[in-house]
Amino acid sequence: MATYSLANERLRALEDIEREIGAILQNAGTVILELSKEKTNERLLDRQAAAFTASVLHVEAELSAQIRYLTQLPGGLTNSNSGKK
Repeated sequence: MATYSLANERLRALEDIEREIGAILQNAGTVILELSKEKTNERLLDRQAAAFTASVLHVEAELSAQIRYLTQLPGGLTNSNSGKK
């Protein structure tokens, strides 16, 4: 039972990362749209750039944690097939 709980937790973490990547793309789109204007809103650009940077750093850290976890599993097995060969 604990194995399924851990697997579900890992899946939820990946879903959170996926949502954050969507937010990153949205921030980038907002910045590009703002830069295309003749007169840009500097404060909006600063906020969006800061949000973009923070999100990228968070996604990078979370993906690194997921990769570290996967590389520590014995023999390259995942929790879902740990008893199978």
